[in-house]
Amino acid sequence: DARIDGSAEVAPAISVTTTWEAPGEGVDGEYVYSRGGTPVRARAEALIGELEGGSAVLYASGLAAFWALLVHLNPPRILYDGGYFGTVKAIELYAQKYGTELGGFEEEVRGGDLVWVETPKNPACELADVGAWAARARAAGATLAVDATFAPPPLQRTLALGAAFVLHATTKYLAGHSDALGGALVAASAEAGAALRTERTFLGSVPGSLEAWLLVRSLRTLPLRVERQSASAAALAAWLAGGGAPNIARVHHASLAASPHHALAQRQMPLGCGAMLAFECATEALAKALPQRTRLFRDATSLGGVESLLEWRHKHDKSQPPTLLRCSVGLEHPDDLIKDLHQALAKADPDARERAMCKEMRCGSALAEGL
Repeated sequence: DARIDGSAEVAPAISVTTTWEAPGEGVDGEYVYSRGGTPVRARAEALIGELEGGSAVLYASGLAAFWALLVHLNPPRILYDGGYFGTVKAIELYAQKYGTELGGFEEEVRGGDLVWVETPKNPACELADVGAWAARARAAGATLAVDATFAPPPLQRTLALGAAFVLHATTKYLAGHSDALGGALVAASAEAGAALRTERTFLGSVPGSLEAWLLVRSLRTLPLRVERQSASAAALAAWLAGGGAPNIARVHHASLAASPHHALAQRQMPLGCGAMLAFECATEALAKALPQRTRLFRDATSLGGVESLLEWRHKHDKSQPPTLLRCSVGLEHPDDLIKDLHQALAKADPDARERAMCKEMRCGSALAEGL
């Protein structure tokens, strides 16, 4: 990405200034005030735009990016189907303040609608067919926007599938190190991207220079990270669903052949089904306790970082089943993650511990007899 600014510096520079001196009388230079733009933010936007094949605009958070989309489109109606609870609350707040009509996916799409699709959907990783929704929205004169936070490029090429806008909470996979809050909107149209950038100046929801610089750093390793994380998530899902884990009632990941989303995933996400998975425990008590019994997984919210996280989702989102755990798979070796979950489940299940002890005793007796 050195060609973006023509600098000889191998590691991109960070500019922390908020204002630039004018180059001459009565004129401004390329940069004037940091709310309007900075070199490092422009570099990050150029990189994300190339990754998604559109015009990228950065914001202070994922929800700030979503709010900017609502302001830009000012839709008479929003069609949506749950998903991330923060976005759901933002939709409800917008409708309450501005009288916007709300509807579900079972309703007929009308001209002017914003069709808001989240795929894979938080937290249980259900997939939606972006191409089918794009055709439906286009035929009705509606706008399709997709939250693809769980499916960053190169796993999913959302604009190429027909969306008009794609949103990423860059805090997650694009930044990828749990240290840089941010969001991005990428418009298929250059004109829409330019309009969003102008509107952002007056909404004021810009990311800081440090966050933009950390994002540039992280984008350089994005494919390596997400492809490895996705493969590890598939291995973990296969183990959980394969009967080796006690007291697991259900596993949600499109890599599993039994998943209702498996066939769509092969078409829409050919390089991997994502590094997020969810599983349901046999009891609420187990789901609530398990994140505190792991050694490698951290009991924390958020996702997309290099470290694996395990969260009892009901703690933050009461609409989710109290037996459900959301798992963000990091860069640890999948065998180590499986061992960690195995020991945590064994701790939580006295019967499993007893079975393991009996197995050890039988092995010991057999060894003694052999001697």
